[in-house]
Amino acid sequence: DRDRDRDRDRGGKGGGKGGGGGSDKGGKGRRKRGSSPAQDEEGKVSAADFRMAPEEARSRLDALLGKMADAAAEQESSRFLQWRLLEEVGSEGECDEICTAVLPSVGRLASDVFGNFVVQKLFERGTPEQRRGIVDKLLGEIYNLATNKYGCRVVQKMLEVLPSEDQARLVKELHNKVLDCVEDMHGNHVIQIMVKSMAVADIEFIINTLAGSAEKMASHMYGCRVIQRLVEKCTPDQISELITKLRGKVDKLATDLHGNYVVQCILEFGSQEEKRSIIQLIRKDIVFYGKNKVGSNVVEKCFEVTTDGDDAGFLSEEREALYRTVLGEAGDSNTPLKTLANDKFGNYAVQGIIRHSRGADRDLLKQRLNSMEGHLNHQTSKHIMNALKKLE
Repeated sequence: DRDRDRDRDRGGKGGGKGGGGGSDKGGKGRRKRGSSPAQDEEGKVSAADFRMAPEEARSRLDALLGKMADAAAEQESSRFLQWRLLEEVGSEGECDEICTAVLPSVGRLASDVFGNFVVQKLFERGTPEQRRGIVDKLLGEIYNLATNKYGCRVVQKMLEVLPSEDQARLVKELHNKVLDCVEDMHGNHVIQIMVKSMAVADIEFIINTLAGSAEKMASHMYGCRVIQRLVEKCTPDQISELITKLRGKVDKLATDLHGNYVVQCILEFGSQEEKRSIIQLIRKDIVFYGKNKVGSNVVEKCFEVTTDGDDAGFLSEEREALYRTVLGEAGDSNTPLKTLANDKFGNYAVQGIIRHSRGADRDLLKQRLNSMEGHLNHQTSKHIMNALKKLE
């Protein structure tokens, strides 16, 4: 009766694709991790999509070359051009001809529903000189393209393909538009790709901008995704100012619809000390966070990283403290474990604690839960007992 999507997308192209975290469409009584809509693959072609003799294909291409601005923006012609641009289909000479014909209209085609696919395919197949020619034509329009449903895909493709010096030249006009892009439903994907594909030294302007609005961005449905990409890629020293500001707001972010994903990301990819400080904060008020719809995910993450994470050894004392806190004192009739087990959200945290339990902690956890089975409400008891059975 609950959908918990654990597949965290690490970024993706805009205009239909999403990034990890940032939205919660769960209904009443349901927790749901942020999920991403499927990629819009409209226009994608394969070598088998067209079957025609070489002479027929050549004739059709000749007919399109003279009216490329309109042809590339028409669905079937766009697909044909993409087909001819496949390495296994068209020759280098044909690629040169298409590039020459597209270049005068590349700015308009880059933001066209069908034309953008032709420009992307040209960028994949083209020579370094042809790619630079396309970039030269698009300079001055990068922000407009980055925040366009179709243009953002072209910008992302360019960032994925270009060498570092050309990447820096391409995004120079975005230096003062970082927050505008991050808050845009399409532009945020461009910023994510910049983080993923560019050298850290070349994205310092992104790091510094987000550090200046850390809490706001972490709580934003798109901003949280960009921060996650930074935490995943950068060393703690490279984003120290950003992390310092976020750590000071963990108490709020852990129960925020979008910010909780940032907290979980730091727990997974942050430094040992960053992880320990967050776990200690959550442990001090574990019932509050565990009973919160999204905070319960953070509680579970604390148990996960102290059990199976890369720094589990370093965090062994924190793991012991977490179990002592949630199990409470022997004989206590109102332990945190019982409170969470009876809560509509807290019981999911308990299920997670069960999954990540080991050894003596697991044995004691099973003993405590079995002893309180008669004191659990019917709905949560069913889920918790099923989680215990899976351990057998």
